[in-house]
Amino acid sequence: MDIAEQILRANSLRASGLGLRFDRVALSLLADLRAFAEAEAPAGVSVLATVTAPIRLPARTVAELKQEIGELLFAGSPREDWCGVVHGNAIRLRPLAIEADLKFVGFVHNPSSPSAALLDLAERWLREQA
Repeated sequence: MDIAEQILRANSLRASGLGLRFDRVALSLLADLRAFAEAEAPAGVSVLATVTAPIRLPARTVAELKQEIGELLFAGSPREDWCGVVHGNAIRLRPLAIEADLKFVGFVHNPSSPSAALLDLAERWLREQA
C-alpha cells in the first residue's frame, strides 16, 4: 500500500478531499526524492515534503529539491519548515529528528490544499510508526 494511502486511511481521510495528485509526473518526482533521501539521510533524520501541482519542469525541480533536502539533512539538528518556490511550485520541507524506517514522505497537491496540515498528518503518522 502506498504511504499516502496509509496516512489517509489512518486519519479517515480521502485523497480527493485533500487535493492530492497521483499523476505520472507527481509519482515520479516523489520516487526520485524518496530514493535520494533514503540514500543520503543520516540515521535519526527523515524529511517530509509537499509540492504544488502542476509540475512543469520535473527534472529541474527534482535537482533543486535534492539540493535543499541535502542541506536540511546535514544542517545539524532539524529546524523549522523550509518554504520556497521552485520553478513555479510552492514547496514545504520539514526535517524530523526521528528513528524511522522511512527517510522521506512526500505529497504533490493542488495549490489550494494546506501544505502545513498535510505535513502535520504525515508527521503524526510517522511518529506512530516509529
